[in-house]
Amino acid sequence: MTEKMAGETTGKTGLDRLWGLIRRHPWLSLAALVATQTAFALQSRALWFSDEVRYADAYAGLLRGRWLVLSLNGVAYPDKPPLYFWFLRLLDALPGISDPAVFFLGAALSGLFILYATLVWARVLGLRDEAGILAGLLLLTTVFFAGLLHYSRMDLLFAALIIASQAAFCLAFTPGKENRRTRLNTLALVLAGLATLTKGPLGLLFPVLTTLLYLAWRGRTREFFRRSMLPGLAALIVLVFSWIAAAYFVEGPGFLHKIFYEQIFQRATKTFHHAEPFYFYLVAFPPCWLPWTFALFALPVRRLFDGAFWRGLWAGRTVSSPLGDAKAWLWFSFLSGLGLLSLLSGKVVVYILPQLAPLALLLSLALLDDAAPRPWQRLWTASGLLFLGLAIVTTQLERFLPVQMSLPGTWAVAGGFAACGAGLLGLRRQNPRRVLTALALLSALWVQPAAQVLSPELDALMSPKPQADMLKAYADKGYLPVAHDIYQGIYSYYLGGVVRETAGFNILDQLVADQDVVLAIKKKHWEKWDTRPKNLTIVLEQWLAGQPYYVIVSRKDGSPPPEQNLPPSP
Repeated sequence: MTEKMAGETTGKTGLDRLWGLIRRHPWLSLAALVATQTAFALQSRALWFSDEVRYADAYAGLLRGRWLVLSLNGVAYPDKPPLYFWFLRLLDALPGISDPAVFFLGAALSGLFILYATLVWARVLGLRDEAGILAGLLLLTTVFFAGLLHYSRMDLLFAALIIASQAAFCLAFTPGKENRRTRLNTLALVLAGLATLTKGPLGLLFPVLTTLLYLAWRGRTREFFRRSMLPGLAALIVLVFSWIAAAYFVEGPGFLHKIFYEQIFQRATKTFHHAEPFYFYLVAFPPCWLPWTFALFALPVRRLFDGAFWRGLWAGRTVSSPLGDAKAWLWFSFLSGLGLLSLLSGKVVVYILPQLAPLALLLSLALLDDAAPRPWQRLWTASGLLFLGLAIVTTQLERFLPVQMSLPGTWAVAGGFAACGAGLLGLRRQNPRRVLTALALLSALWVQPAAQVLSPELDALMSPKPQADMLKAYADKGYLPVAHDIYQGIYSYYLGGVVRETAGFNILDQLVADQDVVLAIKKKHWEKWDTRPKNLTIVLEQWLAGQPYYVIVSRKDGSPPPEQNLPPSP
């Protein structure tokens, strides 16, 4: 053996040992990898605009007794069901967990649940044990997914429950499992019901649509409408409508109108918020799948333009095989989910989370396909160059900020990106197991400084806490806290109380005339406020989530407001 070959063997042996450890203990290994990205950053930063602070206020309301119907800024909150907030309450009971760590712990564990659900799904589909593990590593090394592990919202748990429901349906309709179909269908529908209570009816539509399309493709549609589905349907109805009935008795029929008409029907057909064109996800999805979007460079994409391929696919639709069935399930899950989301009026990038798991499993199958080797070196090279590009962009991040400020964490994050890029380029000729194992470890080198150093510096641009602290300081002196035409509930959590929210200048004029007021208002609305009194004092200006905001103080007697003991400007 030459000296060069000996060196290569030694290098491979280390990664092979680590891969072998991950393969033998996938549950613990995935948990450990998630921990390397999240464990030391649970209390690093403030909560950001807009969902994090709103959900935190809803959770604070739960702690005050609004556990059945959530509240936001002191009023009923029909936008979200309560299950995710119950989950946070369980975590809050753990020793050593306090606010705000509970919110970020909830995100990290929800992300881990997605990896676990994906691992279970791979096993249910009868895939090689490596497929589910590789899919987990693919998800963990996706920049979008790694970032969401540090952002507090319920979409990760929502996606985990949807994936688990799909896995249960897959097992229920696997040939040879007919004697267990009733129990498995019940499990699938209960999981879908829990997803519905986490974020809404898409939690049911995603797995049911995937299952129906798969069965229709295989010519087995009637199997879905047999008696084996009835116990699960009953369990689903009891689970979901128990909460709906309880909400009706607590809040009355008006609350249900807001849920079914405003939050479900209007958002699906003609939303007042986040309206986007039908092709939105076709544009948004590729960046969210980076760096693995570059897999297109290594796959036989030309086959899609060959009519013989599609004719053969159609002719073989009723021919069942374990691998063929698995791929059909995954493709229907990915495409049907993306299609359903595209039909909805309201669109947000994070809604695509349930589609990442089937795509990760499909890519893992391609990576493990020894019978049809692909030029994966192209994927590793393109991905490595992407990370090097991210490193360069990160060093210049301060230039892109809307205000002049220092970001001391940029070079550490850039160094982490550069390490990932160098690792991918250095391992570009290695097999996927070694490459993804190495990248999963290297990812912590950019994630940790981003979470612990860079993100806290961005609080001044992303968190409404500075404004809320100013509102609170004056509210403690007897001023009425007011927010004019601003996202509902973004100040309530840090203020620790209710903020009077207005939409029209006529109401604002009356408030300012009648009492001492501390007001949060967007700069563009301030400039349009033609009837504003002359005795208003700007005490804080903050650039928040894309535009400047003012905090204004007004005394009804026209005297100057006090300025002592106020929080400093960011």
